[in-house]
Amino acid sequence: MATGYEDIDNLMQEQRNNLNTQQQIQDKIVDTGLQKTQNEVNKQKEEYDKEATKSAKALYTDYKKQANPYGATAEQLASSGLNKSGYAESSQVNLYNSYQKNVTEIINNTAKLKADADFNMNQAYLEADIQKAQNSLAIYQQQAQLALTEYDLKFDRDKFEYQKERDRKADEQWERQFALQQQQANLSQSNWEREYALSLEKSRGSS
Repeated sequence: MATGYEDIDNLMQEQRNNLNTQQQIQDKIVDTGLQKTQNEVNKQKEEYDKEATKSAKALYTDYKKQANPYGATAEQLASSGLNKSGYAESSQVNLYNSYQKNVTEIINNTAKLKADADFNMNQAYLEADIQKAQNSLAIYQQQAQLALTEYDLKFDRDKFEYQKERDRKADEQWERQFALQQQQANLSQSNWEREYALSLEKSRGSS
């Protein structure tokens, strides 16, 4: 059913579609940036794990060298006559405990670094949600303004059509009045002409 607003409706729908597309593009930009950050964080965490493994292997290699019964430490103990003493056993225990302590420290530091990376990632997700909410608010405000514009356009259209109809009716009324006036003028002219003719006949008859 025709409403008389088809051109306005089409224009407003096009604008609404543009706003929806704009929001989708803005959200996609946010998601793309978020994915990039996630990839960087994942890569950084992998690097932390690689560095931890590398450091732990170096510690293990160093520990094995020092704990080797034929290594430099053993030779030092032997030259001191302590290779089979309680001190030698205590030295082995100390070496192992030191190794375990260093490994634990590496694991804990790596866990902290990865936890910090995850915290930063969570912050990035929060900031992305805030950015999307701000985008949605901006689009909503533009949609509200668009609704007001649509109302104004339709109101102006109604006002224009109303004025045009009033002008049309005024023109019709003037034409009717003018025609009536012409009829009355013609009738008056006809009456005058008859009266004039009668007066001429009377004056001729009397003469």
